[in-house]
Amino acid sequence: MHKPANLKTSNAIENLNNKIVSLLFSLLICSSFYTLPLFAESLPSKTIGISQIVEHPALDAVREGMLKSLKEQGFEEGKNLTVLYENAQGNLITATQIASKLLQSHPDLVVGISTPSAQTLFYEARKYEKQIPIVFSAVSDPKAAKLGTDPTYPITGVTDTAHLEGLLELIQNMMPHLKTLGLMYNPAEANSTSTISRLKELLKARDIKFVEVTVNKTQDIAQATKSLIGKVDALYFPQDNTVVSAIQTVINVTTQPSQPLPVILPIFTSDPLLIKRGVLAAVGYDYWDVGKETGEVVAKILKGEAAQQIVIHNPKELKAAINASLAEKLGFSVPKKLEHATVHIIE
Repeated sequence: MHKPANLKTSNAIENLNNKIVSLLFSLLICSSFYTLPLFAESLPSKTIGISQIVEHPALDAVREGMLKSLKEQGFEEGKNLTVLYENAQGNLITATQIASKLLQSHPDLVVGISTPSAQTLFYEARKYEKQIPIVFSAVSDPKAAKLGTDPTYPITGVTDTAHLEGLLELIQNMMPHLKTLGLMYNPAEANSTSTISRLKELLKARDIKFVEVTVNKTQDIAQATKSLIGKVDALYFPQDNTVVSAIQTVINVTTQPSQPLPVILPIFTSDPLLIKRGVLAAVGYDYWDVGKETGEVVAKILKGEAAQQIVIHNPKELKAAINASLAEKLGFSVPKKLEHATVHIIE
């Protein structure tokens, strides 16, 4: 029996519709692989200014991590993102000049990597009454640095506030008989003075003595480090730009290859990246994470979110990085677990 013509036509139309639906579904699946590039191209071009106080591993990691994060968020340098990067090489006068220069370029926002860079951007912006959004990164104590004191100004950022309880937990695990801790920092850096002040109170509460030395420039580092040898059991310095930029000098002074022990002064700090440079252990934040989260904040502002509506915060994970081979040579125990931080063993 032959099917009626109208039934044949109906079946043909149904088959055609099914093929069209199948084709559209295939196109949708394929297009998902190109969503990010298409999205990146669709975002409007933006310009950001970056002021960095000095070159050293932590701050460089922040900048590189931020740019990588921005690319993931759809803003790629050389395509739809122009980056104006300036480094002050540790000079505050230069940092102020950089801040003025960047603000006069009228970027969509500016980023201050480190406390001094963020401070000079903020002060210059208020002086010239410019409402260009500011994002700071790797700032330990925004309040002490007087950042964000004007609630009407669009400023926010990602901090690296030293977790001193976690630091002391690690130190006392590794050196339970510690009696005196050496403290070295630049008193001109607001984040350093704030960190050291908090740490001294915690040391007093634990009946641990301390000896502090201050440095005003990198040329002071060698003599300051030497002055502590024989007086303290270990050395700590915060995320101080002056000290960290001369980390190799500190390592050279505290290392005695010709002696039975590999070092004569174990070093603790708040920067996990410095473990590979010769530091014994650190409790702090991974500066790639700091940069990544800074990039996420910058992207939100470039997409239209108000800076002052974004909460200032620390990265999510606190890490305790330990140079296991150095600890073994020194006869120190290596904790497998800590209350405040995730343990990362560096061989």
